[in-house]
Amino acid sequence: MKLTNNFTTDELKCPCCGNCEMGHTFMDNLQELREWCSFPFKINSGWRCVEHNKKVSSNSRGQHTTGQACDVAIDNRYRRAKLLHGALKMGTFKDIAVAKTFIHLGYGNQNQGIGIY
Repeated sequence: MKLTNNFTTDELKCPCCGNCEMGHTFMDNLQELREWCSFPFKINSGWRCVEHNKKVSSNSRGQHTTGQACDVAIDNRYRRAKLLHGALKMGTFKDIAVAKTFIHLGYGNQNQGIGIY
């Protein structure tokens, strides 16, 4: 099922239970970023049930469990820079973390801001 023009429940569902409860506004913002970037990107992790989140994250109140975050797999450094630039320019993603193989986008804890893993 399509969540937006470019994203489906299949790519954002929990790998544990198969549910997908992504926030509508979050998905609208992710779609806007996708259009701004003008290239497709793969989602590593979208919505997570509480049980799956416990297995993969130390954050028990993570945004993935509320449908307000995703991890974007991106290994091309130029596309990585463009995605990061677009996310910062939009101003809606307040929790942006750059890891070696992905960029985490979320609404986040305003106190934590932007991080690098």
